[in-house]
Order: sequence, then C-alpha cells, then structure tokens
Amino acid sequence: MTGKETPTPSNTDVEMKNMQSNAPKGSIPLGEDIMQLARIGEIGAMQNLFATKKLTANHRDEEGITPLHWAAINNQYAMCKFLLDAGADVNAKGGESVATPAMWAAQRCNYYIVNLLLSHGADPPPNRRPRLQHPPPRNNRRKRIPPRPPPTPGDPGGHLFLRWGANANAVDEGGLTPLHWALVKGSLPCVLKLLEYGADRFAQTRDGKSPSTVAQEMNTMRVWYRALNERGYEPDGTQKEVPMGLAIVRNKSTMAKFFFLWPFLTILLALWMLSHISVFLSIPLTLVTLFGMQWSAQQLANRGPSEYRILQKTPYLAGVFAGTLFWVGFCYVFRVLPATYSSSPILNILFAVFYGLTTYFYIYAMVQDPGYVPKISSRNQQREMVKQLFELWKFDEENFCVPCMSRKPLRSKHCRRCGRCVSKHDHHCPWIDNCVGANNLRHFVLYIVSLEVGIILFVQLTVRYINALPAPTAATCNVINDTLCSYVTRDTFTLVLNIWVILQLVWVTMLCAVQLVQISRNQTTYENMRGHHIDRSYPSSQAFASAMTAGTTSLDAAGLSATGAGPNPALSRPSPPPRRHGNCFSQWSSLLGIDAFFATARDGLREGQGQTVARPRNPFSRDADADAYGVEIRGGGDAGGGAYRSVADEDPERMV
Repeated sequence: MTGKETPTPSNTDVEMKNMQSNAPKGSIPLGEDIMQLARIGEIGAMQNLFATKKLTANHRDEEGITPLHWAAINNQYAMCKFLLDAGADVNAKGGESVATPAMWAAQRCNYYIVNLLLSHGADPPPNRRPRLQHPPPRNNRRKRIPPRPPPTPGDPGGHLFLRWGANANAVDEGGLTPLHWALVKGSLPCVLKLLEYGADRFAQTRDGKSPSTVAQEMNTMRVWYRALNERGYEPDGTQKEVPMGLAIVRNKSTMAKFFFLWPFLTILLALWMLSHISVFLSIPLTLVTLFGMQWSAQQLANRGPSEYRILQKTPYLAGVFAGTLFWVGFCYVFRVLPATYSSSPILNILFAVFYGLTTYFYIYAMVQDPGYVPKISSRNQQREMVKQLFELWKFDEENFCVPCMSRKPLRSKHCRRCGRCVSKHDHHCPWIDNCVGANNLRHFVLYIVSLEVGIILFVQLTVRYINALPAPTAATCNVINDTLCSYVTRDTFTLVLNIWVILQLVWVTMLCAVQLVQISRNQTTYENMRGHHIDRSYPSSQAFASAMTAGTTSLDAAGLSATGAGPNPALSRPSPPPRRHGNCFSQWSSLLGIDAFFATARDGLREGQGQTVARPRNPFSRDADADAYGVEIRGGGDAGGGAYRSVADEDPERMV
C-alpha cells in the first residue's frame, strides 16, 4: 500500500476505515486534519500543527487511534520517525482491535516500520490478534466469521512464524485455526504450507465446523481438495492408502530410482513394437502402451512423496534421456560398431570419444552440487543476519530468502524443486534432474555440446551401417516404395532409434545456441527470460539516502519515493508480472527450451538489423570470481576448488 492511497473501507477491518467518515465533509481543512496528514505523510504540514500547539503527536480520536497508527499502516517511514521524535506513544492502543501501531504495520507487512517502532521500544506484535470486544457484522452472502484472521504462511511473516516454531494449530477466540482462515481466504499456498507443518485436518471450531465445512461455506472446496491431494490425503482428509500394501512408494530415494529407471523399459517397448509390428498396428499399440505406462507411473506419484505429485518434478525426464543414451550405446556396441569399425575407424573413434564425454558430463552435471548457498542453522545467527539487512536497508526479496532463512548472494535464486538457493542460478533442468548454477554450468554446457556432436556422428555411422547391410530378398511394405522399404527392413530397430535421436537433436541444438549466446553476454537463462520484467534502476543501496534523511520535516527532502512508501524504493515499485501457468504446449516449450531460444533469436535478429533492443544492461558484468555476498567461487570444478568459501568480512556494498 502506498502512502497516498486511502485504505479501502471494510467492515472486517475497523482500523482501516476512512477517518473522514467521522466528520462531515469539509468540516476539517486538510492542513488541520492530523489523521489525514499522517496517512499521506505530509511532514511539513504536521510540523505546522505542532508549532501552533493545536495538536500533539499523542492526539487520539474517539476510538483511541493516534496519528502514528495511520502513518504505520500506510508505510510512511519518514512520518513515523518524525512522530516518534515528537514524543508519540509507541505502544498506544486504539481501534476496536485495541492494537498498537506496530501491530497495524505488521498487518500490512511494513517491515521497516515495524523495525523502527521496535527500535523505539514498541512491544513485539503477537502472533495472533487480540480478542475483539464487539465484532462488527459482515454484509455479504457468506457466513459470519470473526473480523480478522491471524497471520498465515501466505504472508511473508507467516512462513517465518512456522519456521521458528509457531503452532500451526493455534486457535483464536472463535476456535478457528490458521487452516480455517487459509480456507476462508482460499489461499492454496497457505493451506499447503499448514498441512506440511502438521495442521489438524479435522480441527473443530466452537460451532463445530471442520476445515472441510469452512471450505464448503466459503466456496473454496477446489483449493481444499487440491491441497489434500498434493499432500497425500484423500478428499475426506484421511491418508491415502498405499497400493497393494507397498509402503515403499513413500520412500523418496526408492521412488527416485524407480522414476529414473522406468523410462528405460518404456523406450525399449516402444522401439520394439515400432520395429517388429505392422505400422498400422504398431503406432496405436505404442501410443496405448506409452499412455498406460505413464498413467501407472502417475498413480504411484500420487501416492508417493508430496514433491513427486507432478510427474515432471520427478527424475522421470532425466530417465528418458538416460534411457535413450543407454540404448544408443547398446545399439552401437552390438550392431553398428561390428559392421563399421573397419570401414570407418576415425568416425567410430570420434563417436566413442563424444559418447564418453556426453555420459561423463551428464552424470557430473546431474550429481554435482550446482552451487547451493550455505544455510544458517542457528536462529541467533538468522536473527543477527535479519538485523544486519535492516540496518543496510536490504531486507527485501532480492537480498533475503524466506524459505532458506538466509541472505541471498547476487545472481542467486531460490529453486522450489531443490528447496535451496542456488548461486548464479541459470535454470532447473528436468533432463538432469538438477539445477544449473555456478558449480555445474560449465559441465552442463560441455554436456549439451558433446551431445550435439555425438548425435551427428551417430547418424552418420548409422547411415554407413545400413548401407553395409545386405538388402532383404523378400521385403514388402504397405506405405513406402520398394527402394526405401529395402533400407528400412534391414534394421528397423536401429532406424527407429535414429528417428528418436534426431528428434532430440532439435531441442539440443536450440539449447546449445541459447547457452552459447548467454555465455557471450555473461547472462543466465533466468536473467535472459525475466530481465525485461525486472526493474534494476533503483537498487536497494539507494535507500541509504532516504534512510539518512528520514527525520527531516519535508517529504520531498527526505528522499522518499513519489508514493511516500517506506525507505526502500525496491519495496514500493510494482512487482513483476505473476507467473502464468500455461497449457501443455507452453509447459513443454519451457521444458525443451523453445521459449528461451526464440527470445534469444528475436533479440539477435533485431541486433543484426541494426535495431535497438530494449534489453536492460546486465548489472552483473564484472569479475566472475566474486559474484556473491557471503560466498565466493574459487578454482575449477573439483570438489574442493569449485566450492564456496566465506567472504562475510568484505564490504558488501563494494559487491553490489
């Protein structure tokens, strides 16, 4: 909420109602309306009121609300500091909620305001709302509920509460738990996070309403059923039964091995059916078989670990490539090599070399630590780190990761699949079932380059292998002519495998092009795809100017943003557009790297035609050996040389 916005009136938020409704319009000039001045952050006019001794910083209305309340909830940092310096009571309680300014600021996640109030002696906001004396009515079609929910994990502070031991089954005066409130709001992330932390799925309110009943009344049953399914529960909230009593499906390590090896069998069956059965029967039979095997894997995924509910989040795609690589090697050793080693020795040696390099770099990129940012395990250290970020005016999403509870290095990003922050995060590649980051980016690039060359060599060897085979005497085909039929029937299995490999060549070529272009720009895939959405014209370090002058008597002189929001311009800028969950085509476009390829190609074509490309300057084009705060990359790719070491003693501002 910005400083010049008037809070939206609501019967459920007494503290947010329009203060101008307390008096007839025009009865109080703007220059004398202390509440409105505090709300919009006009420090000069406020100072004039205090100079004439008409009003003081501890002025209260009929509900006990002070100007500090309105300045706090509207994120007016300069006004809050001015009022505190003028003697405002930091723990004044007002409104029907009987809340302090710190509680009002906490409700809107105004972190810097809360920190300022705490530094001036404010009592810490409780993790639940005080008991209301007179709950106001709700004028809508839904059932009557208490006026304000407690913090939920969907809020930035809610996750912190749970991580630091907050009770996920705490109840308010109506007996509602955070799970009830999350369903009232209809927030799927909140419900998922609460279920993860052991929220009671059958908790009853004082009226005897379970979470399922609340979801039905609030029309959020779809959210409730989806959350239960993703956490491994039946629609009635009970634990899903394991098929045939196989408790092994809930073991993550075992299921990871299953999803990785399952495509080996799938590819073999598909190749065998396409090469040994009539084309009119083999194609539909292959499609049915592939669908059935994938459906079976999906059913196991639904009953396995919660993070494996979606098949694309399992090692399944990594198994598809590994299975292809295995059967190519099998076919080469037992079919192609014996027929071509004497006629094409150099080609065989080159293919063997690149096949070995592809296998080596693939395994290395898959098992190597991509550059996980070290976590802080001690809560005391986490508290000191958060305190330091507040002092530097860098407590924002660019510098702090809530799930990891750690400071984020430059160019790092939190990966939801891995559950860790990765330094110089490029992307999470499902084909290696790992992130691509600072430690394994070079191996990933070498892997796809070796793969590109290896596929081309394998196709050339296959052509020579097929030509070396004798033509069948009685070859008959129903679809193609006799000449082509004589080649296809010589070794149909190898030809079908080649067609599958050539299809792989399409996305591998695009991926190679994108990676090489990005390396030339010192850019990652994440920066390439999201760079035009990220406004870096106001880095967090510019907040120092406003912080140093926040106590002045002029809003403009304080160096604050035009909206009057808190001291950090990064917090008041519009957030990037939310990620849209597209259709199946868009998902596979992302998996195959097609979207990144066309974005890169589009920029390249514009540059080639002399057009100016609206691409922001890469702010990280500098020393590649020092691209993170708190961690630094040293040496090569071995376990010791490519790891991180602490550089916390260095000046962080020099690393921005």
